[in-house]
Amino acid sequence: MNILAIDTSCDESCAALLDVTQWRLLGDVVHSHVDAMKQYGGVVPEIASREHLKGLPLAIDELLTQTRKTWKDIDWVAVTNRPGLVGALLVGVSFAKGLAFALQKPFSAFSHVEAHLFSALLAGTQGQPVPAFPWIALVVSGGHTELFRVKNALDYEWLGGTLDDAAGEAFDKVGKLLGLDYPAGPVIDRRVRTEGNEAQRKAFRFPRARTEAFHFSYSGLKTAVSLQVAKMGAISDADRLALASSAQEAILDPLVDKIKAAQTQFGISQVVVTGGVACNSRLRARLPDAYFPSPRHCSDNAAMVALLAGLYHQTGKLVASPWEITVSPFA
Repeated sequence: MNILAIDTSCDESCAALLDVTQWRLLGDVVHSHVDAMKQYGGVVPEIASREHLKGLPLAIDELLTQTRKTWKDIDWVAVTNRPGLVGALLVGVSFAKGLAFALQKPFSAFSHVEAHLFSALLAGTQGQPVPAFPWIALVVSGGHTELFRVKNALDYEWLGGTLDDAAGEAFDKVGKLLGLDYPAGPVIDRRVRTEGNEAQRKAFRFPRARTEAFHFSYSGLKTAVSLQVAKMGAISDADRLALASSAQEAILDPLVDKIKAAQTQFGISQVVVTGGVACNSRLRARLPDAYFPSPRHCSDNAAMVALLAGLYHQTGKLVASPWEITVSPFA
């Protein structure tokens, strides 16, 4: 039973192949389109869609070459259809439908966020240990900041999420204000890790939104950084580092605080953090006991989609999606 998975939710064309019978990830390919977005300082949906038209067929061709498989070896097609950029998602879903029709195989559509949520289990497909249930899980990326209580495989409860901007978007917008390259999250992380210090983290007291329950908000932080930069006028490289360090702490503080509050409320010790922002070294240092998937499987990938489909198959819940199913920007 081989599942071919596709993800085109944002600006990466992703394909992966999972052998469900042996529970083994056979191949995992990601074609990033970040270079096409750099000149704009962020993802342009129309350009992302056009890049997927070129990149997805190449990713799948590379996957088949890498795994030494042919179309005859594909038993099921899985694809993400929500949430994400509508045009980008349409490329992936249309390709998955066409492929399934041509191969006379079923296809299923899944949530990109749900795939991230269980990506911690990908280590098991490579013979490595995985975190035991239950978890408090954080999915944190450029488009999502969501907190969950995960009781078991496919059994979870949404606790809260962002009310406006995601943490990853806050990193990128702060970086743009500071004149840093896109994507700014990794740039800020690298500079603060190698050049920053405790004093710089406290140099500017940017706001932490006091949201109710387990929700998050970052729009106020972006405004505060913008006002501070405007107030300072021309900023030196030292100022830029201090601003980046302080802003990073303001982004991470609510994530860490909400996770610990959820642990206390539900009496759960295991924490899982995934999504692109989970690659941040400062976040990993502040949550030393948490489980983080490999950086490759924190950012967007199709391996997590294949795994999610595999979980549905294992639990007897995998069903073919109707041909008329479409995409949605919402979860």
